[in-house]
Amino acid sequence: MLNVLCVVNGYLMENCYIIHNNKYALIVDPGSESNRIINEIEKNKLKVVGILITHYHFDHIGALDELENKYKCVVVDYRNKVNKIKCFEYEVIENYGHTMDSVSYLFKENKMLFCGDFVFKDTIGDYDDINEDYMFESLERFKALDKDIIVYPGHGVSTTVGYEIKHNPYLRGY
Repeated sequence: MLNVLCVVNGYLMENCYIIHNNKYALIVDPGSESNRIINEIEKNKLKVVGILITHYHFDHIGALDELENKYKCVVVDYRNKVNKIKCFEYEVIENYGHTMDSVSYLFKENKMLFCGDFVFKDTIGDYDDINEDYMFESLERFKALDKDIIVYPGHGVSTTVGYEIKHNPYLRGY
C-alpha cells in the first residue's frame, strides 16, 4: 500500500508529492521550498530512492538540484522513462501538449496518476497552437484509463479519471 503526502509550495502553490510505503519514498515534482519537502521526509523517517519529474517548468523543479544532491537518487523524466525504482513500479505515460516534455506516472496497482500540469480538476493545463494536436491525443489516452484512478495534479485538488471524463469540458465534448 502506498501513501501520498502533498507539500504545497511556492507562490504558484505547486503540489510536490511524496509517495511512500512507510520506508522508501519517491518525490514527484520538487517545487521551490526544499526545506519543507526535506522536513516532511525526515518527519516520516523516509529514505528517498527517486525523484519523478512531470515537466521542467520552474515551479516543478525549483528544489530538484538540492534534493538530488542531498539524496543521491535517480531522477526520472521524459528522457529516461525508468519504470521501477526499488519497490515502486509505475508506467511513464507521455502526455505532451502542456509542454513537449510532459509525462505522467501511473501506479496502476494503487490506482494513482501523478500528472503535473496536464489535467486539473475540471480543466486542463494550458497549451499553445503548436501543441494542440499533442494535447488532444494525450487526452484521448487519458480517457482510456481506469475510471477509478485518482489523479494528482501539479496544482489544486485531486480528482479521478471518471470525474474528469464526466465533468471536464475538455474531455466531454471534443
